[in-house]
Amino acid sequence: MDRIDLHTHSTASDGSMTPSELVHHAASCGLRAVALTDHDTTVGLTEAQQAANEIGIELVHGVELATWLDKTEFHIVGLDINENNPHFQTAMARMQQIREDRNNQMVARMQAAGVDITLEKLHAKEGIGVLTRANFAGYLLSVGFVKSIKEAFDRYLGDGKPFYIPRTKTSPKEAIELIKQADGIPVLAHPMLYKLGKNTLEKYVKMMTDWGLEAMEVYYSTNTPSDDLYLSHLANHYHLKYSGGSDFHGTYKPHIQIGTGKGRLVVPYDILEKLRA
Repeated sequence: MDRIDLHTHSTASDGSMTPSELVHHAASCGLRAVALTDHDTTVGLTEAQQAANEIGIELVHGVELATWLDKTEFHIVGLDINENNPHFQTAMARMQQIREDRNNQMVARMQAAGVDITLEKLHAKEGIGVLTRANFAGYLLSVGFVKSIKEAFDRYLGDGKPFYIPRTKTSPKEAIELIKQADGIPVLAHPMLYKLGKNTLEKYVKMMTDWGLEAMEVYYSTNTPSDDLYLSHLANHYHLKYSGGSDFHGTYKPHIQIGTGKGRLVVPYDILEKLRA
């Protein structure tokens, strides 16, 4: 069976592999297709496509947008996007500027607390892509300010903690519309990670479907078999297509492998064909 992975991250955001390394890794693991879905950026797609052309694996152009609704952060993945769409490019530039402003504020708080950090040092360690809180956590660990990534989030970077700066909030409706304007397929990422009750999750899925959501990640690395079954029923109820992916980040999530997640993830190629139908 031809397998695929429709949710991965590179050094363009918070993954440990460059876009080309990720594509080569996907091919070496026997995948027929892989989607690069970095956070709020598409800067890695050109490099990834060049690598895909060289080795003969199919690259799905993607992105993962962070959104908020009623105090819950929802991630919307866009698949088969046209990243050269002018409106999409403008929106991406705006999101990146908002993130950069936030990063500067976080750096200032860390410096005030005695951390030897600048954005230049952070980029030198983590790469030139989009910086997320995971990158800050990795830096704090590398300079000995914390003893683990978990401690970095629990004490300093989690919501409401000393180094946390709230982000300007994009709604799922805006993200869905943006992805569709770029000819992409909007997908609700990892529904079970939001830790919502079934009634609450279903309420939000209905809202997003009304806004143009087309699919959800029925298959995900940390899902249980019962999660897969529940999400397949939920997707069917709202006439949503299935998607699936590992959310691979390389060494930053060492327990998650590309294509297989924690060992039981299987996403067949016909999932992609049905998404495009």
